[in-house]
Amino acid sequence: MFRTFPIAAAVIAAAIATPALAADPRVNVINESGETIARVEMSGIYAESWGRDLLGQYVLRTGYHLDLVQPSYSSGNCRYDLRVTFNSGRRMVIRNFNACATTDVTIYNQNIYLA
Repeated sequence: MFRTFPIAAAVIAAAIATPALAADPRVNVINESGETIARVEMSGIYAESWGRDLLGQYVLRTGYHLDLVQPSYSSGNCRYDLRVTFNSGRRMVIRNFNACATTDVTIYNQNIYLA
């Protein structure tokens, strides 16, 4: 069983109710990598830069998870890129995943698994 992460990190940008917002695209980021994650950043697939660090001043230790609500775009787009940065500086990226159809993003040592 996963332990709950001690912060409430949620990103909601809602100016207009859209299908993506109505679907409430929550993603549970699970760290099973054996390393501490220092940063979690998310952006729309067409964004030129990464979003802010969703962990803020906190870290995501191995065995913990974080429930995120994706920022909603007025187009109703559910597609995102996600980047995690470990304490060591190593990064892993998953591109163009459907946040409206994905409930768990599990970070392992060498790969990312979507469920």
